[in-house]
Amino acid sequence: MKFIQATLLLVLLFFVPTSFAEKLSLSVEIPSISTEPYHKPYVAIWLETPKRKGVHTFAFWKEHADWYKDLRQWWRKIGRKDTPNYDGVTGATRKPGSYQLSWQGELSSGELVPPGSYVLHIEAVREQGSREYLRQTIILGKNHQQSYQLQGKTELGRISISIE
Repeated sequence: MKFIQATLLLVLLFFVPTSFAEKLSLSVEIPSISTEPYHKPYVAIWLETPKRKGVHTFAFWKEHADWYKDLRQWWRKIGRKDTPNYDGVTGATRKPGSYQLSWQGELSSGELVPPGSYVLHIEAVREQGSREYLRQTIILGKNHQQSYQLQGKTELGRISISIE
C-alpha cells in the first residue's frame, strides 16, 4: 500500500506544475493630445523581477526601429538583447483610446512564471512629444487578488491592473 501511495505522489509531483499564476488583466489608455504634427506613441509593457531582471514583454507597439532605443527602460532590460521574447506581442503603434491586455502567466518559453513578487512596467515615448514611465509592484502565483490604478500625465492616461 505504501508503495502505491509513494508512486502516486511521484506521479502527481511530476505532472502537476510547480509554478502557477493568476490571470493578469491590463487596461492601457493612450490619451488624445492636441498637437501638430501628432505621432502615435511607441509603447512597451513588460514584467521584471524586483532585482530588475527582464522576465516577459506583454506588448511592444512600434513603427520605426530608430525609436526603439527611446523606450529607455525597456530597451536596456529586454529590447536590445537578441531575443524573441517580444516577437509575439509586437504590433503597430496605436491611436488614442483604451486597450485591453490579458496574460495567463505563460512565458515565451511555454513555462509558467514562478510565484513571487514582480514589477510591471509601462513606458511610452512619442516623436516630437515626451516620454512617460510608470511601474507597479505585483504578486503572482499566490492566489492573491489585486487591483491597481495608475494615472499617466502626458503620453499615458489611466492604467488599470487586475490580478485574479
